[in-house]
This record gives sequence, structure tokens and C-alpha cells, in this order.
Amino acid sequence: MKRMLIITLSFICSFSILFSADTKYLIADPGGFQKCKLTKLWETKADLRVPESVLYHPSEDILYVSNINGKPTEKNGKGFISKVSLSGEILELKWASGLNAPKGSGIYRDRLYVTDIDELVEIDLKTGRTLFIYPAVGAGFLNDVTIDKDGNVYVSDMSSTNSVIYKLVQKKMMVWLISPDVSKPNGLYAEKSKLILGNSGDGTLKSISLVTKEISIIAKIGSGIDGVQSDGKGNYFISDWKGKTSYVTSSGQVTVIIDTTNQKINSADIEYIESKQILLIPTFFDNRVLAYQVEEG
Repeated sequence: MKRMLIITLSFICSFSILFSADTKYLIADPGGFQKCKLTKLWETKADLRVPESVLYHPSEDILYVSNINGKPTEKNGKGFISKVSLSGEILELKWASGLNAPKGSGIYRDRLYVTDIDELVEIDLKTGRTLFIYPAVGAGFLNDVTIDKDGNVYVSDMSSTNSVIYKLVQKKMMVWLISPDVSKPNGLYAEKSKLILGNSGDGTLKSISLVTKEISIIAKIGSGIDGVQSDGKGNYFISDWKGKTSYVTSSGQVTVIIDTTNQKINSADIEYIESKQILLIPTFFDNRVLAYQVEEG
């Protein structure tokens, strides 16, 4: 399941979070670096239906939101994709429909790829129509999608009985990686020559070489990881479906930057728009997308 705050340079200190209305200040402890501010920009109306993933399309300057609209493994044909503006307006609630339980998504050229339980669905960005459906043999809970610079599509299967990463090869879903170090894989992010993985089975953030498939641990999170996004500086934002969103430095330091677990507001497959410094959080059962502006200074 699919991208709140840019933290400057290398942080080696801990942080405290202070709350004031819709603005959250992340302040370095004595001896640390500078103050950063996280300001809530907007929230959509609660008209979405179990939004699991939010994805930014720079060419259109628009957001695509995957709506499960039912149970995460229910094949009910009620799932859909919404179009949302960067000001939080739901432009088209059911832009693409007829899906089951769509989750993670990715864009390459004029195609949107979205997981749908045990299939990968390819959708025409111009029309919203389904073009191809790629079954994933053995899959039980396809979750996130990421696409590398060459257009290779990778998909995680979070099911405990399968726990593999697929790759779309010549219009067929093939098992790309199965390993004892990959268990209940969820969030994926393709970055240069590596794949960043939120491995929910052991609660770690991992790096996988796209060439050798060598796996290394970036950080031990200690809980399930849903979305994974880069800040563009070698660090990562990650979400825990129960409601936590954290920032992980390249050296493995983990800082929780927002925690809405007590309010029972989920944090599903997040998105980060580096060029605009905006973090977007789909709230799953809360039926909204929340947007935060990241500021430094």
C-alpha cells in the first residue's frame, strides 16, 4: 500500500513535536540544527471511499487517488480512481471505475498502473479506460507499485503466503524477487539503481540492488510500513497504516513526525511532491486526503 517534512542535511539529534492548530513545528533539541515547520494546507471532503494511495502526475499537475470502496480483498467491482486538484478539490470522484480493491499506483508515459488484489491493471490516462489486466500467479494481496527510470514496473505482494516482488516483463507478471529477507513486502520506491522496500514482516526499511538483488537494511522501524517516498536528498518519508508518518535519514535515524493513531486516522500510501514540498496522506477509513506544506527555516 502507496508518497512530512524535509529535514536539512544530516540529522544526528532527536526531536520533539509541538502542536498548534493546523501547524506542527519540529524543533531540534539543544545542540541540533534548525527549526522546520509543517503546515496543514487542506483536506479533501470525506467523499472518498477508503482511499489507499495518492499519486502526483506532474504533467497534469493533478493527483490520482485509489479508492478501495469495500474490503481490501473483496472482489466487488466497486473500486475506483479519483482525480483531485492540488488545492484538495475532488474533480472527478469516479474517473476510472470497475476495479475491485485498487491500492498502490504508478505512472509511466500515458499509462497508470494500479494493483488490484491479484492483478495489475493498466489504465489509459487520457480516457480512464482499462487497457490491460495482468494476472499475478500466486498473488494474494498485491499492494504497492513503483516504476524505474526505464519503465520497469515492480509490484509487492504483502500476503504472508506469497511475500514476493513481481516485475512486469513483456506483458506478464513474473516473480522478480523471493527471499528470506523479504516478508510481507509493502511500500516500494525505485531510486536510481536500487529499490527501497518497506518490509512489513520485520518492520525494516531496506534497499535492494536492481542489478544484483543484494538486500541491505536502512533502518529498523519496529512496525509495519505502508508508503515509502524519497525527499530527494537521500532520506525517506514512510507511513505506518495505523497512523504514524516518519522521516528516515540515510544513516537510519527514524523520527515520527505525525501520529494520528489515537484519533484512529490511518496513514496509508503517502506521496511527496519534492518540487512543491508537499506531503500527501490518504487516510483510508477516514475517507480523506490530507496535504501538508513543508518549510525550513
